[in-house]
Parts: sequence; C-alpha cells; structure tokens
Amino acid sequence: MDRVTPPVLSQTEWSAVSVAFQDAAACGCAALPATDRPSLLGRVADALFGARRPTPLANPRLEAIRQFVCTTRRQRKPAEHLVPVLADHGFNPAQIEAIALLAI
Repeated sequence: MDRVTPPVLSQTEWSAVSVAFQDAAACGCAALPATDRPSLLGRVADALFGARRPTPLANPRLEAIRQFVCTTRRQRKPAEHLVPVLADHGFNPAQIEAIALLAI
C-alpha cells in the first residue's frame, strides 16, 4: 500500500493563504498590478471611505497562492485556470488540492 505524503507548505506560504482569506473576507481579492494607479475618483473614494484593494504580494510564488485562494473562495470552487500557475511555481498536486479544500 502506497503512503501518501501530506502536503507541506512553508510558514511563509501559509501566511500567504492567511492574507488571501483576509482579502476574501474584505471583498478585496482583485489586487491591482503594482504598475496600475487608481483613477482620481478611485483615490478620492479610498481617501474618504478607506476602501483599498490589496496590492500584489512581492513574491510571485506567494501572489500565485493569494490569487488562487481568493478566486477559489469567490467562485466557491477551485480556480482551475490558476492551477497551472501554481504548478509553474513548484506546487505539487497534493499541495494545490489542500489549498483548494481550505479555500472553498
């Protein structure tokens, strides 16, 4: 009988999952690219109401986790289109499945 190795994420990766949960709870999963600036009206609204979209995480691997978790939570099903992005960043199928199960 094959033993399945449990999916392991680093403490930093779990922190990215936590950030994504917080973003999703605040309905702010749509991060602006670092090069985009909000419109004047958007900046005024942010100043008045304090509403801010999260900026992308500096580490592309961690940002991939955040995007996957946010999209999965928003859709209430795994964000299949982002699975290849996670795989490209070195996550194995067990890790991706574990993150998806937590995010749903």
